[in-house]
Amino acid sequence: MTAEPEATTLDWESEVDGGRAFRRSRRLGIAVLTLAGALLLVAAVVTQVLWSRAEANLTRVPLSELAQAAEATGARFFLIVGSDARDGVSDEDRDQLPLGEFDGERADVVIVVAITPDRQHVSLMSVPRDLLVLDGERYRKLTDVFNSGADDLVRVIRTNTGIRVNHYAAMSLGGFIDIVRTLGTVEVCLDAPLRDSRSGADFAAGCTDMDALDALAYVRSRSGSRGDFERIERQQTFIRAVLREMVSARVLTNPRQLLGIVENVSRNVTTDAQLRVSTMAGLTDELRTVVGAGLPMTTVPAYPRRINGVEFMVAYGPGARALYAEMLGERPVFDRGSRDEKRRIAVGVVTVAGSDATTVVAGTLQWAGFTVARSPLTANLNAPSDITTVYAKQADLLAAQRVAATLGAPLVTVADDIELPASVVVSAGTDALT
Repeated sequence: MTAEPEATTLDWESEVDGGRAFRRSRRLGIAVLTLAGALLLVAAVVTQVLWSRAEANLTRVPLSELAQAAEATGARFFLIVGSDARDGVSDEDRDQLPLGEFDGERADVVIVVAITPDRQHVSLMSVPRDLLVLDGERYRKLTDVFNSGADDLVRVIRTNTGIRVNHYAAMSLGGFIDIVRTLGTVEVCLDAPLRDSRSGADFAAGCTDMDALDALAYVRSRSGSRGDFERIERQQTFIRAVLREMVSARVLTNPRQLLGIVENVSRNVTTDAQLRVSTMAGLTDELRTVVGAGLPMTTVPAYPRRINGVEFMVAYGPGARALYAEMLGERPVFDRGSRDEKRRIAVGVVTVAGSDATTVVAGTLQWAGFTVARSPLTANLNAPSDITTVYAKQADLLAAQRVAATLGAPLVTVADDIELPASVVVSAGTDALT
């Protein structure tokens, strides 16, 4: 007897539901792809609008002294200037800040930014505004060179440092105010109160959310025994604070704030004719991770000197030349320490080549922010008289490296049984006068 074949039951409800689910999934997938494409198109259009608007707002200046560089490859050097021009400062803001009046404009901030060819490292070098520089056949302050024009400033930077600047950008006080207002506030933390009637700064110790006028008063303050170097340190502190703000998700995901930043930056910035907004945007994208991790910042080492009745800062020869070589060496600048780190380093300067060399070395280290005292020479160091040399024990190696980098000096590690008058000892040689 032949067995009857088993009847097959079709689950029509499951089959129909499965078809519906597939069609829904397909429609949803198409919708998602369409939306993604639309968003990409909108992003591209918005980006192009921002770039076009920024390009139209920028002020361009032709600079014949700039070195031409490939945009995609090679190390690049940007000269960034913050001028004290009052353009764009409202009458209300003028009433709230002691800005003063004068003809022309001067450079309050001069920074050289070095970007390595692989875009993995960025270094910032601040140049004191009162630095003595050779301009043709005469010596003058760097800030006075800027008053003669951007091209002169680029040329003088090149001839005095060897750095061939590829791009240039300058911002006025009004631009600074507008940009900080777009950010809202910027948090800056102070380890001591800052009160300066000349700049308008009045801050208690601790962290302060600075608005635009607070920030301007802070970065313009020269309060302290080291004058312009104190101001440079405040400028660097503020730059770090702004970078933290800019890379935070709160700013980067706020379209209105981002649009305001682009507009304010472009409206209040003067650049060279070759620097395109697309280039700046591309660099920003490439360097976002690097910037977020923090940037090495340092200052040209210098000491004060009165010449013909005028106060200058004179670059310390060996240290300045070493720093310029680092900037040109396509590697990050060695970290010379923060203000607090340097202040905790006790340096004893000993005389081996005359009092003039000792005075120059001690002055350079003091203005750089180290705690310095003249010390008796330790007999068994055998310090050379022609080369300034740094000595320290292994336990103080990092502190000594920071001192040696500032001076561009060799470092010698001494045995633990040698008694030193300070944690780091510097013998001042005749090269300090070159």
